[in-house]
Amino acid sequence: MWRYKSADWDEMRHFFASYPWQQVCFSSENPSSCAEAISDVVRQAMEYYIPHSDVPVGSSARPWFNADCAEAEKRKHSAFLSWVDARDRKAPELSSKKRAFNHAAKSYKKTLRKARFDRISHIGQKLSAQPSGSRAFWSLAKSVEANFCRPTLPPLVRPDGTLARTAREKAGLFASLFAHNSRLDSGSATPPILPHCGTSMPEVRIRNKEVLRALCRLDVNKASGPDDA
Repeated sequence: MWRYKSADWDEMRHFFASYPWQQVCFSSENPSSCAEAISDVVRQAMEYYIPHSDVPVGSSARPWFNADCAEAEKRKHSAFLSWVDARDRKAPELSSKKRAFNHAAKSYKKTLRKARFDRISHIGQKLSAQPSGSRAFWSLAKSVEANFCRPTLPPLVRPDGTLARTAREKAGLFASLFAHNSRLDSGSATPPILPHCGTSMPEVRIRNKEVLRALCRLDVNKASGPDDA
């Protein structure tokens, strides 16, 4: 939950204006890498200049956030403040402070990924240790299932009594059912060959300079959200 009314917009603008976009975000030839780097920078600015909090929904919002994550977050914040201080003082060690901040930010993301993976592994071990069909097993399974998208179609019963659970199995079952009920007599006919239209869609290429120009044209004073114009 972001508290925009309490945000320090002046400091955020100063952060964006002085950030080394070219070296950090546009050094790669891969547009996806550039977009990911830009997203990381915007997220960092939001976290530092817009007060926010995690609102739990039913339970803890980040149950995997352990002591290692908190320590890594503290190191990243400390490195960021050190870099900002060196930038404001125009200190000669500005480059080293920036490298230290980048290293702390990457280490923080790595720690978060490991914490999530460790929690998922722990839940998997608990599920495998519970007797199948027991109350404890289904209670844990339902709590885990709530974190994932559920399929629109329930499991389907095949003619032999087994269940089709995956999307591929369900599609195969529908195809075989359609073929069984079809009354079309194709005989030895083959599907028609459609002539080539002679045109093709040009390759879509997004260049770093185009992304940079689009970012420079953004109105930093505009409120977030889509335009209604």
